[in-house]
Amino acid sequence: MEFNIGPRMLKTGIAVTLTLVITSMLQLELELVAAIAAVLAMQPSIMRSFTYFKEVVIANSVAVIFSLIGIFLLGNHPLSVGAVVIISIAINVRLGLNKTVSLTVLTIITIMLQSAEGINVPFIINRVSLVVIGVVSAFIVNALVFPPNHQKLLFNRIQDAVDQTLFLLRVIPNKTMSVPTLKTEDREIEKKITKIKDYFDILVEERSRLFIRNKIHFLRSIVIYKHMIRVLEKQYTLITQLEKNIEEIEAMSSGKSHVIKKLINEITNYSENIFLLYQNKIVLDRDLQRETKNAMRLTINNLIEELQGSGFDKWTYVFPVANSLIELFAELDKLEKFVRKKENQPIDA
Repeated sequence: MEFNIGPRMLKTGIAVTLTLVITSMLQLELELVAAIAAVLAMQPSIMRSFTYFKEVVIANSVAVIFSLIGIFLLGNHPLSVGAVVIISIAINVRLGLNKTVSLTVLTIITIMLQSAEGINVPFIINRVSLVVIGVVSAFIVNALVFPPNHQKLLFNRIQDAVDQTLFLLRVIPNKTMSVPTLKTEDREIEKKITKIKDYFDILVEERSRLFIRNKIHFLRSIVIYKHMIRVLEKQYTLITQLEKNIEEIEAMSSGKSHVIKKLINEITNYSENIFLLYQNKIVLDRDLQRETKNAMRLTINNLIEELQGSGFDKWTYVFPVANSLIELFAELDKLEKFVRKKENQPIDA
């Protein structure tokens, strides 16, 4: 069993430490509340921390208002606290503040259950400041300690998923992998694509940051990653279609099945070369690459010609595969143009 301590774990620990130090210096009671707030407020990116902080201001205002109303009208009985919590959660959800529900509940409990000696302005400020100290500490630590390189992390995830899809595109036509293993690989890729798309959203949110070195390069990278994800999705679609129809394709005449397998191999190599080009690991000659793409277009045309006059039953299993190949080729062509533009290389027509 692997035991890894990631940057976010370290930052959470540092944020809790900073929170406890500040509450100790200010001699505030219930420092546990501030520490919990710091843990809840740790976000995966700086912009999400900033957005979270703004939402906390609104959510805490709701919590304070309803806590006071609840105390004056219902008292601090556990049933009263529960009723106020339910109403406040409903309002938070209505306002779109789902992420700060936990802190809202924490603030309400802190105020209502500790109000036996009476409510006054210093008391409210004291209780609210505990949450604020925790949230601010988390924001400061997130911004200054181990700031994440989202571009590098996102590309590493994309590359890992692409390596897996390219491997499957090489083994499926040869039927060298068992069906259960294929199903497991499919599930893994699907999960990876979902996580990649979620992480891409984090990167997109970072566009609003004020201090980004070389913002033009940053925005171009976002466009490239967007097309990389599209390529990854097209590769996954092709894999699923091959798994469904490879047996029927094998049963076709050797000429037709050979054309399809040849195109899959060419597309797979083309995909690999583009990602290597992005990493500056290879240099793709413009004329040679144009000839390669023309050869792939010719293979696609040959496939269409081979299928002319085929019966409806053949089209039902060949067309999904052919369509997936064509869509993947078109998306790869777009990605290559963006990659070459980023690297200031000539762009094919």
